[in-house]
Amino acid sequence: MKKNKTAEVFLVLLILIVMSAGILILQKGMEKLQSVKQESVYVPETRNLYNNYGLKNDQSLSKIKILETQDQVIYTDRIFNINQISEDRISYAADIMKALQKKSGKDTYIMPIPQRAVFESGYETEKEKYSDFIEKLEASFSDPSVVLNPLSELEKHQDEYIYFRTGNSWTMRGAFYGAQVIFGELGYDQENLDGYREYVFGNFKGNLLLEALGKYTTDEIKKGIENMEEEPFYIYINGSNPNREELTFENKEGQLQTLKRQTIQFNGSGNYAVIGSGYKHSIVEGRGKGQRKGNLLLIADTRGKMMISYLSEIFEKVYVSNMYEDADLIQNLDEILEKYDIEYIIWAQDVAETGNRSYMNALNPLLKEGGNG
Repeated sequence: MKKNKTAEVFLVLLILIVMSAGILILQKGMEKLQSVKQESVYVPETRNLYNNYGLKNDQSLSKIKILETQDQVIYTDRIFNINQISEDRISYAADIMKALQKKSGKDTYIMPIPQRAVFESGYETEKEKYSDFIEKLEASFSDPSVVLNPLSELEKHQDEYIYFRTGNSWTMRGAFYGAQVIFGELGYDQENLDGYREYVFGNFKGNLLLEALGKYTTDEIKKGIENMEEEPFYIYINGSNPNREELTFENKEGQLQTLKRQTIQFNGSGNYAVIGSGYKHSIVEGRGKGQRKGNLLLIADTRGKMMISYLSEIFEKVYVSNMYEDADLIQNLDEILEKYDIEYIIWAQDVAETGNRSYMNALNPLLKEGGNG
């Protein structure tokens, strides 16, 4: 009997020790959890909060101008550039294009992307400058169809939210219509945007607004820019799209590093949410529903890469080369074409940067010694 009581007492003591240890571990765990810095989470917003201008409460575009300079116009709700197109760059762009066609031996196209100003009332000369640029670029080739002009397709949808108000780029919706021009030229059926899932994430400030905040110090102008309404970022992606990429970039130690991740980032906004910013190149997994052999090489700036959600629907793989950073593209071109079974090449870039050597690091080697061999 005494043995049983001793055993019971020992068992109770053992349980108490275990419970005490458990409480201590739990307490430390809670302290550690509380010390972790909370991370902000992007939550999709209600779609009908914004209209076709990316503005709330069904606002129309403002007619109140804060400032106009030789190269930029600032209203109370938007910023856009003017006088950016230079016909002096057409010759270099054409020479680069011909060298790329010769070196690759593939069906190669160039798409100079128009800026927002072509749709702005009172700035119709911007549309004329763009059209003149396209016309003269086309005249540089025996086959003018190698120049892809998305303007007419965009004009059909200019009552939609196709350009950012505070950034120098089309939105993913605008990029969709640009991609349709590519599909039409390559002989693929055009897509229906209603077939894509639409998400809208938290507001953001575009690059033009951020640059203006640092550039203009006059109190009245700065206040007007600071009060400018931020804009939403809409993501369009097919639910069956793999949305995966193998991204190569240069790390802090100057070494190339590869990262497998989502192509469209659901916790980012603007151009930064699509592929990335300081990357060298990315191999994007696609669905390949175009049912045709061969993949695509997309040589693009921050505007051109916005088409990737749609291009990856048609091709099994899209090799995306960063026009600004991928200085090794040309020396590796033969290997890339063979390894990824590239059939088509698209060069897509802001018209203001097309033919400007300072913004064409990926293609400049074509016209350097040995580059066009």
